[in-house]
Amino acid sequence: MKSIIYLLTFAFILLAGISAQAQKRPPKQKDDVQTRENAVEREKAQKAEKQAEYVARSEHHSNLQDKATKKRMKKNLKRSQKHSWGKEVPWYKRIFRRRRV
Repeated sequence: MKSIIYLLTFAFILLAGISAQAQKRPPKQKDDVQTRENAVEREKAQKAEKQAEYVARSEHHSNLQDKATKKRMKKNLKRSQKHSWGKEVPWYKRIFRRRRV
């Protein structure tokens, strides 16, 4: 009976040690210190990359359109800008907003 208890205790200690060993974090890198300048620079790089992707996709989309479609899109854009001049807020927000006294 004692040998079974010793065996179970030994197995429990062994298994607990393995699971604790698996949860250790890797050591932090010393050369990757984040400063304000690094963060701003990284943010600018990410923004420039996103902008480049957007321009590339936009150009790709416009290259897929034919001349008539481009003309129609331009005409509709100008018409929508003409009719929405001075209306920064959508109509449903203008109607249902609280009036100032």
